[in-house]
Amino acid sequence: MIRCVLFALVVIVVWLAVLAWSANLPLDSPLVPAQRLSLRGAGFNPQFGHAERDADDLVVDALGADGNGLQTIQVGRARADETPVLCYRMADFPDTLELSLVFRRIDADADADLGTISIPSPGRSRACVNLATLPDWQGEIREIGFAEYATAQLVPRSAAAFRPFRIEAVELQSASWSALPARLRTDWFSYRPWALLSISALGPQIATLRTSWMQSALALGILLALAAAWAILRWPRRRIAAIASIVVATAWILLDLRWLDDFAAKHRLTEELYAGKPWSQRLALQPDEDTFAAAQEVSRFAATQGCKRVLVLSDSSFTLLRLVYFLLPLNAAPLVATDPAMAALPRDTLIVAFDSKWKYDADAGTLGDGRTAIPAKMAYAHGGLRMLLPGGTGQ
Repeated sequence: MIRCVLFALVVIVVWLAVLAWSANLPLDSPLVPAQRLSLRGAGFNPQFGHAERDADDLVVDALGADGNGLQTIQVGRARADETPVLCYRMADFPDTLELSLVFRRIDADADADLGTISIPSPGRSRACVNLATLPDWQGEIREIGFAEYATAQLVPRSAAAFRPFRIEAVELQSASWSALPARLRTDWFSYRPWALLSISALGPQIATLRTSWMQSALALGILLALAAAWAILRWPRRRIAAIASIVVATAWILLDLRWLDDFAAKHRLTEELYAGKPWSQRLALQPDEDTFAAAQEVSRFAATQGCKRVLVLSDSSFTLLRLVYFLLPLNAAPLVATDPAMAALPRDTLIVAFDSKWKYDADAGTLGDGRTAIPAKMAYAHGGLRMLLPGGTGQ
């Protein structure tokens, strides 16, 4: 009986230690936060978009004209090292939007050095995240806020399906055991959109807050609990092996169910965006709609001009690769300005500059960036899209 009680106590201690380790929570943390900075939703001010105050809450009922929203609040001089835990509660936050925390330190300029990091969707309960893993979360914080926008490289702005949501309460607090359940629930079970891992997307490079892993915590907890059973209860190896098989199989099934639940949540967003629409509409619903529309315009122009080669120029590598991809099956490739052949391009070549800082000099008849100039003549210009034909003699 004594061994069973001792085993139960050891298992409880082991699991608490494992969960604290997973959440990067020091074991000597107090039960409740020693430092708290509580902020009412109504205290936030809309910077982009429109919002109305309703009692203690802020109801965001519209995003800005560019599809982005931002609400901020001054927090005085909050020390980042004393309040590394952010807890926030929102209602009806749409899954088509990505949520980011923005903050400004005391030592930052008024119009610069605004830190930003993507954080999990708040869901239906209070979410808590650990900002101590964020390198820029240091010194004294004077302003924090939330930014919302169509999920990058996943949701088209025209299909973001915005609906009003409510910012209810926000709190910055020191590390404590009382916030551990909410922190692990946010890390392990909160909704996160797809991360696209391909040459035409930048999923791995999107700034997101580092979170703990359920798999490592479960594996370590099970291993230590079985070791305690062997050492305290003196179970034979055969019994340990049988119980370990059952526990590992159960944990595997639970992890699979969690993965399936997460997959279903992600798939619901896909259905919301594309289900019930004809293929022509689905094809046009690209996350980067502007790039897709530019590619369609370039394809039409190239067809009318009989251009067999398309050279693409853009300041963004992502936009450059996506535009080349959308231009298929045309013979499209990135423009290499240092190539000597740029001075004498074939007549059937089309030069496309999209969202590029390269300027066209009508007097000189060149497209250049101040260091390199390519002989060309303007054939089409609208917004950030410019199409030019070679101005050299060519071959």
